[in-house]
Amino acid sequence: MRQWAATLAVAGVGILAAGCGGSNQAGTTSTTTTVTSLIPRPVVERELDTLLLTPAQINPLMGATELSVVRKHDAMSDDAATMKPPECLAIDGSAQAQVYANSGFTAVRDQALNDGNGFTHYAEQAVVLFPTAKQAKVFFIASGLRWPACHQYTHTQSGTQWTVGPMSDDNGALSVISTQQQAKAGGWACGRALAVKNNVIVDVNTCGANPANSAVDIANQIVAKVATR
Repeated sequence: MRQWAATLAVAGVGILAAGCGGSNQAGTTSTTTTVTSLIPRPVVERELDTLLLTPAQINPLMGATELSVVRKHDAMSDDAATMKPPECLAIDGSAQAQVYANSGFTAVRDQALNDGNGFTHYAEQAVVLFPTAKQAKVFFIASGLRWPACHQYTHTQSGTQWTVGPMSDDNGALSVISTQQQAKAGGWACGRALAVKNNVIVDVNTCGANPANSAVDIANQIVAKVATR
């Protein structure tokens, strides 16, 4: 009985070995799986307007209730003559022509909002289109290198002076807050945020007594809309 059992055990090992070595047997085929990473489709100009948030979406992010659109642009603004020094233009406002000069951008949609005569809140949201995601990313990286050069600036028309806080790059967005010196009672400051997704730069400016993270929050919500396309 022991000899018979041993014979069966040897036979079983042989069958198992044949099964494991099937790749060397005639008539056996192998399958190779290829994983392809998908490249997002670039956003096109006709889609830019749909990326901007509505006043109803921006209101809670700024602690406001009556924001409405007061200006729309499909071209860059040029406010370089109204402030100094020039290296602070990117900190002072969104979608500035001289900031984006020679960057390769192809289109922009820009909206400004405020809450009427009281003017206790202001927001500007812009989306800037580039031909490729790489070009948009290059602009974003270059902005991260330029922004820290600005520490203080002056609005030449009003004479107001602004102190620039430290720049942050948390959560994939550049952000900074500038505070107006000797502002009206309650204070006045403006937050800036810049983000990139696919071939779109999201450029946001928010102002109020305490803008906190509102510019970043608006930018992130716009980025989320780009990401779903």
